[in-house]
Amino acid sequence: MAVECVLATSRQNNRIASHRKRITKRQGKMKGRIASAHLLITIAYNILKTGEPYHELGSNYLEEKQMNKELKMIEYLKKKGYTIAPSEQQTA
Repeated sequence: MAVECVLATSRQNNRIASHRKRITKRQGKMKGRIASAHLLITIAYNILKTGEPYHELGSNYLEEKQMNKELKMIEYLKKKGYTIAPSEQQTA
């Protein structure tokens, strides 16, 4: 049933659909569906446990989180006295 709910979100622009697409690229259709169903069940569990309503984090939540993490690292290094210069080439 959870997998069917995940498939219903496939055309939407939300966290669950982007999670399924990201996992599917690396591991295939079925693992992507099952992993997203697990995410959906985890969200439902936390809603029932805390009683708070669900707040959609958005489809680009992980990219924003990664960008914030990089900015926090740069600020930390600046506080320690290092100078940070942006490089022209992209790193993996």
